[in-house]
Amino acid sequence: MSQKNGNRGTQGTGKYGPNSSGQHLICSKRLVRRMIQLAETKPHSLVLDIGAGTGAITMPLAQEGLRVLAIENDPAFAEKLRKKCGEADHIRIIENDVLKCTLPREPFVVVSNIPFSITTPILGKLMDQPAMPFQRAVLIVEYGAARRFTADPITNPRILGWRMWFDITFVQTVSSVHFSPPPRVNAAILLISRKSRPPVAIGEHRRFMGLALHALRSPYMPVREALSGIFTVPQITRLTRNLGIDRNEPICSLNETQWALTYDAMRHYVDPHRWPRVPKAGWTT
Repeated sequence: MSQKNGNRGTQGTGKYGPNSSGQHLICSKRLVRRMIQLAETKPHSLVLDIGAGTGAITMPLAQEGLRVLAIENDPAFAEKLRKKCGEADHIRIIENDVLKCTLPREPFVVVSNIPFSITTPILGKLMDQPAMPFQRAVLIVEYGAARRFTADPITNPRILGWRMWFDITFVQTVSSVHFSPPPRVNAAILLISRKSRPPVAIGEHRRFMGLALHALRSPYMPVREALSGIFTVPQITRLTRNLGIDRNEPICSLNETQWALTYDAMRHYVDPHRWPRVPKAGWTT
């Protein structure tokens, strides 16, 4: 996809935006092989290549016997990709903005060099609704973004929501020399995999996000203050004792297990009229 449309590959985010050529395509076959290995796909799995470009990832995926859905917004790249694919019936090319695409209804994996400028919206499209059949992703993202999505403590409610249902792992730094032309910053491989046993049921997702948005409105607020609009003082005392934390610790210090226990306590011991509601804008703002 073309960077001028905000839809292709790895891009620099310096003062003047992406580089003038607008393209940062993977030029390392070894890197692509590493990504496909990490994807751990089964024969005939459905794999998405978001921002397929000229097929640096698409074609090796197809050579593995996988069904590939290549999403490419740039008409010139899409045309080149069509010529490369020829009559291959296990590659489907979608010429469109990924954020406007309807994702598959069957289980799928993503292996992609995604655009830095829309990294968060793409991850949101994959993980904001955990009931979707998205299973696993191996992504090239900007280094700083990879560190932010995997950081502890978790201070962002949206990222907390992702990490309740998915494991997000920083795999390795990727030098800018692996791209042509090289971006201004290094990249990283980010591995995302659906939890086999998430601590909160998928059907509780929206209600959990209400708790996350309320509690993390000020992430370094003490637990006793962050939860005071939901739990009573005696309930907070019992809760923090069960969590094994001091009530004055910052709310962002909770790990995923402790968040699940907090949510479970809310459901069982707090009157429903005190449960926080998810605003109409949801958790994507």
